[in-house]
Amino acid sequence: MTKQTMQSILKGVGQSAQESSLTGKTVDGDLLFIQTYNKLRKKALDNDWIDGDIVIELDLKNESIFGDEATKFNIERMDVIGAAAVIFMSSLDE
Repeated sequence: MTKQTMQSILKGVGQSAQESSLTGKTVDGDLLFIQTYNKLRKKALDNDWIDGDIVIELDLKNESIFGDEATKFNIERMDVIGAAAVIFMSSLDE
C-alpha cells in the first residue's frame, strides 16, 4: 500500500463521516470506519510515515475522545472519526 492509496481511503472515510454527520445516515458504519482507521494507522506506523503521538488510535473506551458514560451518547462518533481521518491524511503529506 502506498501513501497515496492510504490518503484516498482516509479521504473516503472523512467524506462518508461528514455526510453521515450531516444526514444521520450510515451512523452504524462507525465501527467499521474505526477498525479501518486503526488498521491503516498501524500500517503507517510500521512504515514510519506518521507520528503516533499526533495520529491517535481511535478507541471507544478512551473517554478523552468519545466521552464518559454520562456524555458518550451525546458525542457524535462520525464527527470524531472524520476529524481523526483529516489529521491522519494531513500527516501523510510530504
